[in-house]
Amino acid sequence: MSDQHCPGFEANKSLSEVTVKCPDCGKEQEIFSDELGKQVKCKGCDSLFDSTACKVE
Repeated sequence: MSDQHCPGFEANKSLSEVTVKCPDCGKEQEIFSDELGKQVKCKGCDSLFDSTACKVE
């Protein structure tokens, strides 16, 4: 039996998780590294914020 993966697996296997923190409510959430630089909707207060500026080191 061959080792099969879902379509798109190769393109996504280099992604990593990045933690960002909402500047309004302070809730931290994880996004994938390809989402950095995009607007993220906070799961706590629904506000939109810049993921790059709010990255937790």
